Amino acid sequence: MQGFSPVANNKLYIQIYNQLHEAIVDGRFGVGDKLPSEKELCQTFGVSRVPVREALCALELNGLVDSIQGGGVFVKAKQPTAEVPQGVEPHDIIRARMVLEPDIAREAALHLDAESRKELEEIMEKFLRESAVGVITKETDRSFHLAVARASGSSLYSSIMELVFSAMEQELWDLILSRTVATEKYRDQNNREHINICQAILDGRPDDAHAAMKAHMEMLYERYWGE
Repeated sequence: MQGFSPVANNKLYIQIYNQLHEAIVDGRFGVGDKLPSEKELCQTFGVSRVPVREALCALELNGLVDSIQGGGVFVKAKQPTAEVPQGVEPHDIIRARMVLEPDIAREAALHLDAESRKELEEIMEKFLRESAVGVITKETDRSFHLAVARASGSSLYSSIMELVFSAMEQELWDLILSRTVATEKYRDQNNREHINICQAILDGRPDDAHAAMKAHMEMLYERYWGE
């Protein structure tokens, strides 16, 4: 695609964002113009859809583009109304969770005490109520994953997961989440996965807890960056 060059190195989405921003500012894309599709941008920049989607969401968050479901991304303004979102890349957050959380779930099933059991039982009841009305809340999700870390009996695991969830408190994460994992398409399955993990921990089945959390994290990745 004329005027763009392949990118390499860390913070790929920032590099893609900068090139798209420049193309809008210098008039290669005018207000109202449709940007190339994610697939086209992936081919142009020589990257996966992960940094491309992050870059497009960053452009949207600072007011340069509008995204129309099923219609594409259109230029809204030539100058941003906010700074480019900063923070840990959502892709890096998910990769870390895929490595950490299955082992944490196994440890929780092995070391569950009475206090943690009560906490997880209460959270599972919340999941069941939410599933019954077809919703999924960010608060219950966070409570569950942090409770599993506490149930592991490791203060280090708890601290690490607190850090991970702090990194998730950003607009870029929330915007992509709202259009993928938190959509109606995935809500029920996501809740059922949480319930399966929770039940395996409560039953003291460490291998099942590990497998269920591993599958959940893999599905999180697929849903977050899904087609």
